[in-house]
Amino acid sequence: MLTSGAERSILNLLFTYAERVDAGDFDGVSRLFDGAQVFMAGPDQPAVPGSMVGTVMARFVKVYDGIPRTKHLVTNSIIEADGPSSVVARSQFTVLQDVPGVLPLQVVASGRYHDRFATDDGTTWRFVERVMLVDAHGNVSAHLNQGTGL
Repeated sequence: MLTSGAERSILNLLFTYAERVDAGDFDGVSRLFDGAQVFMAGPDQPAVPGSMVGTVMARFVKVYDGIPRTKHLVTNSIIEADGPSSVVARSQFTVLQDVPGVLPLQVVASGRYHDRFATDDGTTWRFVERVMLVDAHGNVSAHLNQGTGL
């Protein structure tokens, strides 16, 4: 059974990812996923080592004065125990963006995160795997550099 403390820790990891991306802290994103495998383009594409995720994002996410001017909303999280030291989670994401003079506030992407987490001590949780699934996208011209597959 999943404790409320474990559930809160998992939610904090999900929300920390969104906070770091929106702040343009791509090094922090890499630290968050260190040791994990991240499928940034869905499960059919090769995984990116977690320690490299921020480097990859820095190449394809446009920034304005150091930030991407996005708001990543992580919602509808379903968190389930998958053994005594493993948890799986499924969440929805919506990415809003506003770039004054370039793009008015709008949804630029939405999709799902499928995550796996682990703990060694029952208290400290970490990402083990993330699969990003983009279900829909709008105008990403102010969000992503060309050649990103969207």
